[in-house]
Amino acid sequence: MSYADMTAALAHSKLGVLSGGTALALWRACHERGLRAWCYEFGFPQSLTHTVTIVEIDEMLHVHDAFFNLSYPLALDGMLESLRSGNAVTGEREGRDRKIYIADPAREPAQTVRWLESHADDELEPVDGLRRFELLWNPEAFAATHPSIPAVSSDLSARGYPGDLQFLMLHPVAVFDGEREHRDRSSMPLVGGRDLRSPVAELRVAMRDLAAERANGAKLIGSIARLEAELADANSQVAQLAASRNEIDEASVAERELWLQQKVALQAQKNALEGELLQTRQRLSAVTDLRAQRDSQIAQLRAEIEDTRQQFEVQRETIAELEAENHSLVVQLEESRRRAGSLETEISAAQTHAIEITHYVAPLVDELNKLRQSLAAERTRAIDAERRATALEARIAASLSARLIARWRRSSAKRGFFFRAARRRKRWQGNPRNGIEN
Repeated sequence: MSYADMTAALAHSKLGVLSGGTALALWRACHERGLRAWCYEFGFPQSLTHTVTIVEIDEMLHVHDAFFNLSYPLALDGMLESLRSGNAVTGEREGRDRKIYIADPAREPAQTVRWLESHADDELEPVDGLRRFELLWNPEAFAATHPSIPAVSSDLSARGYPGDLQFLMLHPVAVFDGEREHRDRSSMPLVGGRDLRSPVAELRVAMRDLAAERANGAKLIGSIARLEAELADANSQVAQLAASRNEIDEASVAERELWLQQKVALQAQKNALEGELLQTRQRLSAVTDLRAQRDSQIAQLRAEIEDTRQQFEVQRETIAELEAENHSLVVQLEESRRRAGSLETEISAAQTHAIEITHYVAPLVDELNKLRQSLAAERTRAIDAERRATALEARIAASLSARLIARWRRSSAKRGFFFRAARRRKRWQGNPRNGIEN
């Protein structure tokens, strides 16, 4: 896009841009005015990189840092030589220039927020939850708010440079010439083929390494002296040990002879003890056999005792069962005796009752015979009544009136529809029921 489109997009944006974006915007502005310009990115990719715009004016390459709004009095060649010599270049800064730092409280480091609160000129009203600080934007403010500054300072110190971020220019990363981005060191425009090594930085590294080597050498010398002293002590101890060893060898010869004598005596004692041990083992074997026999006898006796106890238990249970049966038999006998007494009482009562019944049997028999005769007479009368009813029905069926009734019923069945129609008309007219229906 054009420079005007870039500035319009930035004006409506809620967030700012990095150094690469500002350098590219300045490059676009210069390009639109017919000036040759380049974007030079430098630093350490693993920690931090920075980008400036290099503009050719009157055949001189001027360095402009749009991110910090800085311009440098020296051309690119002079600036690089000054940095190689270990001297930082002071840039020309607009003292009245103020920027707005937009901070997200949820993601901004706490130390950055504290620095902004204490060093910002003013804090504006928050927008969409983002805090806004108005301050002079310069490398010092960038170093206080960027989290990668400690890592960059450590990298610069390791290479022998001061902590100023300008010395990152001696470490090119990429150059954009307006058409493509060059990342090959040998083919980079402006800095390709230049010797950007700093003798001062290398000297500092060498001096630091030399100091470290000297410190290590002093430590080594101290270690050597300590080891020599320990070696002398060890040699004296070895001499003492050699003298002690001779004494020990002489004492060991005497002790060996005494040991041989003791060994012979101990061997004799060993043989005697082995004989006693053999006899003791034989006695122990006999005792073991005797104990096994006794154990078997004890086991047999225990088995016999257990059998006797079981038989005794069986007999005791049998006796208990017999006693229970005897008791039940006694109870049954008593119950039988009670029943026999009650039966004798009932028999005597039955005999008395039978004697009493015999006095009523003869009249009852006579009355029963009379009832049987009355029943036979009633049955005869019922049969006669049935016969008379059958004959009467036959006579009724054969009579003239019965035939007339049957004929009238057949004719009325044929004229039933007419009678019903006449009945409905009479009902509609509201007359009393008469005529054919009657």
